[in-house]
Amino acid sequence: MKTYRFDDPAFTLEEREEAIRALAERFRAASTIVFLTGAGASTESGIPDFRSPTGIYATASASLFEIDRFYEDPEAFYREYAPFYRKMREAKPNAGHKAIADLERRGGKRVEVVTQNIDGLHARAGSSATWEVHGTIRTATCVACGRRREESEFSADVMSGRAPRCECGGVFKPDVTFFGEELPAQAFAGAQRAMWEAKLLVIAGTSLQVYPAAGLPRECDAGTPFVIINATPTDLDFQSSLVYRAKIGEVLPAAVSAALGVE
Repeated sequence: MKTYRFDDPAFTLEEREEAIRALAERFRAASTIVFLTGAGASTESGIPDFRSPTGIYATASASLFEIDRFYEDPEAFYREYAPFYRKMREAKPNAGHKAIADLERRGGKRVEVVTQNIDGLHARAGSSATWEVHGTIRTATCVACGRRREESEFSADVMSGRAPRCECGGVFKPDVTFFGEELPAQAFAGAQRAMWEAKLLVIAGTSLQVYPAAGLPRECDAGTPFVIINATPTDLDFQSSLVYRAKIGEVLPAAVSAALGVE
């Protein structure tokens, strides 16, 4: 395991260049690259995480995404959810999202993204194979009749903190996995298959604490190289070829550019 401490004030320019080259070489060598991303991929777009001092739970109830609470009072959920939803709607893909999409588009590689994020920024950046294992804010389903609606049909209500209602009178629930719900079966199956076929796994912006998504790297074949880019340690650091104690935007765009031969 080689660890590059971008967070160390003593980290030199030469060490940074070595770190970028090492990851670029991994990208060039692998035919199939899978990214597993978490909240750290979105915080760089201004979207708060959940548990940090400035995260969602610093201003919202820790029970916000509990499914029983939603069913008990969906109107209260939407009033509390609205500020977070507005931040996600206003956010734009950052340099990390764009680098992953660029690697797929220009690198001649098969690139898939497995994400714990619900904001849709990977797809908006241009990644075509994205498995959203915790669901998405971009669609919603009526809890009464099962009708599904696209974001354009309910976003005005949600932005205003109102519960969107179906023609049948039922309330629409965001297609986000709440605590107490199963993960979306199709997305999770796609994520597992991506792990089985990965020739390189890049774990970016997640401390791998939330299961079952945190267990996905163990689906990879033995010997599949791991790379971790995260601000804090993870339980898989010791299994990884390269560990970057850094923000995604400090590492990924430069490494992808180097792999693509772009100055």
